[in-house]
Amino acid sequence: MQSDTLLTLKLPEGYTFSDLKLRRCDDDAIDLDMELVRLICQINGLDFEKVCQNPGPVVTSILTVWYKSHIASGGQPDALMEELKTQGPRLN
Repeated sequence: MQSDTLLTLKLPEGYTFSDLKLRRCDDDAIDLDMELVRLICQINGLDFEKVCQNPGPVVTSILTVWYKSHIASGGQPDALMEELKTQGPRLN
């Protein structure tokens, strides 16, 4: 996954990483709660409609930043995120 060293992303209060409902679809794509992505876009001043046109970069950033925060605060590893970390960038 890409580095978030230059990225500052505000995460919504009152939600946990698992609220993203991250899962792999039958076609090997990644699915997650896009309403929560909409909220994250809103609190970070991002145009959700533009993000939807090319969600990969923003979704990858959200997953990276939130998962690192989740693990750093003692959260349990997520099997899909651990798999994605070993595969490198491919959230398109």
